[in-house]
Amino acid sequence: MTRSIVLGNGKLTTLFDTNYLMKELYFPLSIDNHLHTGRIGFLTRSGFHWFHDLNPEISYEPETLVSSASVTIDGESVMVTDTVDLAYPILIRRISRKRGRVFFAWDFHINGIEYGDTALFDPSSNSIIHYKRDKWFLFSCGVEPFQYATGYKETGSYQGTWKDCEDGELSNNPIAQGAVDSAVSFEVNDSIACWLVGGRSYRDVISLHEYVMERGGERILDRTRKYWKAWLIKAKYNEIKRSLLTIASHWQENGALPASLDTDIMRFNRDNYNYVWHRDAAFAIIAMALSGYEDLSRKFFQFSRPLLFRGYLFQKYTVDGHWGSTWHPWTGKYLPIQEDETALMIYALWVHFSIFKDVDFIKELYRPGVKAAADFLCSYLDDDGEHVLPSYDLWEERYGVHFFTGAAVYAGLISASRFASFFGEEDVSIKYITVAESIKKGLDNFWLGDHFARSVIDGKIDPTVDSSTVLGSLLVYPASDPHVKATRETAEKKLKVNDGIARYEGDQYLRDGDVPNPWFITTLWVAQELIAEGENEKALEYIRWVEKNSLKTGIIPEQITPSGKYPSVSPLVWSHAELVRTYYYLNLGFRNHLES
Repeated sequence: MTRSIVLGNGKLTTLFDTNYLMKELYFPLSIDNHLHTGRIGFLTRSGFHWFHDLNPEISYEPETLVSSASVTIDGESVMVTDTVDLAYPILIRRISRKRGRVFFAWDFHINGIEYGDTALFDPSSNSIIHYKRDKWFLFSCGVEPFQYATGYKETGSYQGTWKDCEDGELSNNPIAQGAVDSAVSFEVNDSIACWLVGGRSYRDVISLHEYVMERGGERILDRTRKYWKAWLIKAKYNEIKRSLLTIASHWQENGALPASLDTDIMRFNRDNYNYVWHRDAAFAIIAMALSGYEDLSRKFFQFSRPLLFRGYLFQKYTVDGHWGSTWHPWTGKYLPIQEDETALMIYALWVHFSIFKDVDFIKELYRPGVKAAADFLCSYLDDDGEHVLPSYDLWEERYGVHFFTGAAVYAGLISASRFASFFGEEDVSIKYITVAESIKKGLDNFWLGDHFARSVIDGKIDPTVDSSTVLGSLLVYPASDPHVKATRETAEKKLKVNDGIARYEGDQYLRDGDVPNPWFITTLWVAQELIAEGENEKALEYIRWVEKNSLKTGIIPEQITPSGKYPSVSPLVWSHAELVRTYYYLNLGFRNHLES
């Protein structure tokens, strides 16, 4: 189910579905989802109610990473407010109701698997604790609970201790091990602030628990609210604030930026989007740079520096810096990579540097990063010197020579030449420019009369209209070039679905009807090209489409079906990055980042 809320501080991150059921919990980095479900229930005069079954109204508090959900039960207004502390791995959960009993049920899958866990009640801290090896989670409301229980789930006939909540009584069973869960209840009078903390040991979680006890959950909630409002001081436009917060909530403490933390996609292929794709990250870095945010991107470049292998990047990485899973075979003649990712990182670094002028930071990345990658790009060419060698396309579906890949390599080499010139290596700069211009000459051969072909595969032109050529053309050619405008017009003519733009003709990915699903990033690429042409009013129509078809919370998914469903991940960081880029271009004019 679509994720409507994401809260995080780089150390602890959690996501909620459209019914405000907590479905993901990551700690200390977004490597494994440690949570199956986190439920809240209420006992009222009409009986027991699970909060997520009551179709709560869900929202973010404006300009914050504080979420709230509310329902009316038996005529009483009930509200749940959540946030992740600005500094520590602490989730604050505030329950507001006049009077009654509230239940919290925790179903952990620590390290991503359900077995080998321990759940216990710790009387010294009045808390429920779940742990496995070096992952510990402590939940408390700072007062003695009314009742508690630990028990078994997902084995034999056991549904889980959460089921015991539904009669309003818990067994006070103090400990269970294996495939286990827990439940705890508290009496509420007006409101109660509770917390879930993550740590590496019992000592860690007790220390954080004592910290919250001393400071108070309400105070931590309020300071986090104020922090995010202050953090947004650089954001020039109200329309991008939720996107900036969503991107920031995904950014990890070590600098990694996963594409999406929504694990619901696992039902399709038993894998997810919780990886670092440098392509997605590059556009997020550009969005943050345009918005004046420097520090997160610096951390990402530092995270990425040791990942270069012989000058290129692998398809994707785990957030702790290991090679991610892949479906690109290693048995071909050429490398199983997506070359545009390597090139786009140089391009993103140049955009970052052109805005912030952080010379000492860039100096450390120039030789081991920029030059190593650019030299690889110069070497990974066809014998004619005009075409990149085959790799996988940005959609990760086709192996060949792609227009967008060539455009990205061009942008990367022009960026590298700018760096080389800045550092006084004019001969190196000329080398990179010369190769880039040769690649541009090769890209001219992709022209088909009304659009750029997306690929050459096994020597044959693939004329399929693909939205990636809209994005790619703006990396290479000026907006005034008639080829750029014609490519955009053809994309609109061939790819428009319900006023959004699909990826390419005949796209089958997760579609549920006769036409492809429109994607949010592709729709915004067309808007960006229209802005570059001076057609702001037409661009606004696409921007409004994106906003109208996003979630009510402001979260932007990857795609939407013509029937209005969200079949893939939500949120997608790249979608939010493109909205930020589009608004900056709309208000400040389209900018060619490769200009000297």
